[in-house]
Amino acid sequence: MNRRQALGAMLSAAALSGCVAPAIDSGAFTKNAERALTSTLSETRTAHLVVSQLLSDKITGPAADTSLSNAEDAIGPISASFGKVQPPNPRDDSLRRRVLTLIEDASSAIAEARIAARRGDIAGLRSARAGLDSVSSDIEKAQGDLR
Repeated sequence: MNRRQALGAMLSAAALSGCVAPAIDSGAFTKNAERALTSTLSETRTAHLVVSQLLSDKITGPAADTSLSNAEDAIGPISASFGKVQPPNPRDDSLRRRVLTLIEDASSAIAEARIAARRGDIAGLRSARAGLDSVSSDIEKAQGDLR
């Protein structure tokens, strides 16, 4: 077996064993953070739109429930994917914490919206919409800070 084949075998074994490698450098880690924030913002905005439509009687409760559940379900893989990437150096740790906190905040806001929608709780939906607005703004600010 030559060096290239040995390296390929080692990389394949690492991938199959679930090993998570660090990002190559801070730039790559920042790009991962940007992608995670963009995906999270998309789900948060979707939830906001659904809640707004529900409050305006432009969508049915079951359709809102499905959409909100899907948005909530989509957040988990975003968090898992970004959370498994090791920051390449200690100065990237704060970015990791910030992004994971924002993802968690979005997940909580979407869950609150789903719960209020299932209960038909108008005040809860209004509160959830405000929470989704707040999280969206926080994510947009974080995105701006990365540019």
